[in-house]
Amino acid sequence: MIGLDQIPSYLHDWPALLVAAMALMGLVVGVLTGLFGVGGAFLITPMLNVLLGIPYTLAAGSSLSFTLGNSSGAWARHMRLGNVAIKTVTILAGSAVCGTILGADLHVHLKTVFGVQTFTLLMHGMFLIVLLTSAYLVWRPSAPASGLSLLQRLPVPPRITIRAARLRNISLPGLCAVGLAVGVLTGLLGIGGGVLFVPVMLLVVGLTVHQTVGTSLGVVLFGSLAGAILYGAKGEASLWIVMPLLIGSSVGVQIGSWLCSRLHAIRIRRYFALLVVGVAAVIAIDLVSKLLAD
Repeated sequence: MIGLDQIPSYLHDWPALLVAAMALMGLVVGVLTGLFGVGGAFLITPMLNVLLGIPYTLAAGSSLSFTLGNSSGAWARHMRLGNVAIKTVTILAGSAVCGTILGADLHVHLKTVFGVQTFTLLMHGMFLIVLLTSAYLVWRPSAPASGLSLLQRLPVPPRITIRAARLRNISLPGLCAVGLAVGVLTGLLGIGGGVLFVPVMLLVVGLTVHQTVGTSLGVVLFGSLAGAILYGAKGEASLWIVMPLLIGSSVGVQIGSWLCSRLHAIRIRRYFALLVVGVAAVIAIDLVSKLLAD
């Protein structure tokens, strides 16, 4: 991992304030991790770029490293609460790791082709699409007219049963394709994937809200591990960013997991959607300001 010298120079004048801000950000993201089943990188990655000016590649690698530690504690707690569908985690995680490798290679390729400035605008645009789509899918009612999830209706065998969720006839190729697609976005955008897996497991797989939170964290854990290794091997991660975030999140995940067990499912869905829209709004403002500056 690289050091403080690789972080934008204007941040060097206030190292204590920087560490405190990172710890506070980690606390907030930790609460969101335990409550919504997201690793937090979907929030950390763009905010590091928008608020602190840290390049997207460094922000992505650091965020994935943070998510690895952040999601592990929350997942362990949800395992104890019985909110994890082990079979779903295993299948999606294997597919997501393969997708993450492809996505990280695509990230490097796009940065090389477009250059840093255009690449930043491109990343902003992709984040907006992913976040707003995720918020819309989570907010809208999830129960299909037939009472079956999309993967139960997908006519592609072989099929499996997810006993923890009492779901039968789930298309195995469809489940693998979902994991692969989200994994590509994980590696490309430097996000753990929870912001994508939450709506996918609610609407496509058919898990309950509380099972979705715990299962999502398991998939995020393995996807983030692959991404952290890939970015870290290239020196695109910083302990000065990761450690304060982890210190703050270690407290936040316990608070979030406690809240998750006490909130109604509909409220969890709506709060998650509103959070994602808020992050998208901040990114949109920065995107417009950059375009006008050009």
